[in-house]
Amino acid sequence: MRRALLVAVVAIFVVAIAGALALRSVAFDTWIFRQAVRHAVSSGDARLANANELSILLVGTGTPLPDVSRAGPSTMIAAGDRLYLVDAGVDSARNLQLWKVPLQKIDAVLITHLHSDHIGGLADIRLQTWVAGRRAPLKVYGPPGIERVVAGFNEAYAIDDTYRTKHHGAAMLPPTAAALLAVPIVIPANATTSAVFSEAGLKVTAVRVRHEPANPAYGYRFDFAGRSVTVSGDTIYDEDLARAAQDGDVLVHEALAPELVAIMHDELLAAGRPRPAKIMHDIPGYHTTPVEAARIANLAHVKLLLYTHLLPILPNAIAVRAFLKGVDEVRPDGVKVGHDGMVVRLPGGGHEIEVGDIP
Repeated sequence: MRRALLVAVVAIFVVAIAGALALRSVAFDTWIFRQAVRHAVSSGDARLANANELSILLVGTGTPLPDVSRAGPSTMIAAGDRLYLVDAGVDSARNLQLWKVPLQKIDAVLITHLHSDHIGGLADIRLQTWVAGRRAPLKVYGPPGIERVVAGFNEAYAIDDTYRTKHHGAAMLPPTAAALLAVPIVIPANATTSAVFSEAGLKVTAVRVRHEPANPAYGYRFDFAGRSVTVSGDTIYDEDLARAAQDGDVLVHEALAPELVAIMHDELLAAGRPRPAKIMHDIPGYHTTPVEAARIANLAHVKLLLYTHLLPILPNAIAVRAFLKGVDEVRPDGVKVGHDGMVVRLPGGGHEIEVGDIP
């Protein structure tokens, strides 16, 4: 018995020594690296929607305030295998790449308004969709002024485009495909909505919202396979938006909690930081409160209200409860606070709403 125990101890010791030596081996290190790379690249692209399904991926739910857990405002809509991006906040392309979303399948970007936090990631979307295999200019819809924005990004990256084509070859990166293509949307003065496009069973409608001085500003409604999603963009309480989202499945709506932002203002001022305090003082006037967004959802008779573009930062459950103060009195059910990577699936022809996270 003692001999067997001694043999076992010696064997364990030998294995431990061998393992330690192996861990110091460069060959072993590179073998481990290969296994990690193999695992990372072997899984396929993310599939956001089935052929007869509409889905939502919250790409970025943050604001200009730095937040390691939330990218800038961006929402992806999948209609079958066709992908559309509403706004392109900072790090939206990074998140999409981390989640293995097939960027070459993005058919268009729809910009709600021209504030920097909604367009700041457009350069990376431009580059990464091209690198992923986009073969034609990427359409960027938006309010008048989108032409200048798109022209600026195209010019800023024109030299880089030539470097990449020379390096990798025109067969891989055709120079004619690199650019963004601006498509301005004009809603007539006597109307609140306007058709954007209709293709492959998907209908997209722009709705004018109120976000002065960022004017015009739009939200977008997507209808596909008997299901619908409306994305508010940035706005104050606006019943025109409720009418546009009428009887839809999901309303993705921005929200700012004024009581919490007021606390930030007071504390910044007390800390001798008047400039960020001034910003906190100014911004509540052109955003919607969580309670107001709940009222809009009720007026629209949507099944699910999904909060995004969340201000202030919500680092934990306590902050989320403070953010939602008063919402349950207006809308007890059908409310979720969004986070980066949340996926909402709407199977075609039904009423089910499946909420989860991207794998």
